[in-house]
Amino acid sequence: MNNIYQTQHKEFLFLGREYSDEKLDFGKIFGDFFNRGGYEKIAPYQKDKNEYCVDTVVFYNKSPEYKTVLIGHMVENITEAPEGHILEKLPAAEFIVVTSGWVPTEGESHEAANANKERMQIPNGYVSDNNTGPYICIEKMYECPEKGHRLERWYPIKKTVN
Repeated sequence: MNNIYQTQHKEFLFLGREYSDEKLDFGKIFGDFFNRGGYEKIAPYQKDKNEYCVDTVVFYNKSPEYKTVLIGHMVENITEAPEGHILEKLPAAEFIVVTSGWVPTEGESHEAANANKERMQIPNGYVSDNNTGPYICIEKMYECPEKGHRLERWYPIKKTVN
């Protein structure tokens, strides 16, 4: 399996919770997310019904003063967010996707994705779009009892202007 590939993603709806701060404390963020019900109100609308996709995190360029992260899933068939959640229409974009492949632990999936990112090359005619576009990165974590863990990191790119 190729651990680095290019893809386009159409505009999509994202349902979840939004967290913003100067420094993101993921232990605190995920603790709050799961204390407030986690994916319970999100799961019925989840677009990707892949049973192994356990979470999606969008690192979002919403303000230059602070970092914003959205935790939830890409969804469909919903027009209003449940109480305490946000429903955002996120724009279409092109991405370089870096994956870990299936590995035994979540920690190893992060290590493998980091190692694969070192090999990532932006295609000719493209530049990174994580500073000017809406996305910094999208992460999707998968867990499977038989296979282990797999992490995808989606890095935004855009065509260069000639």
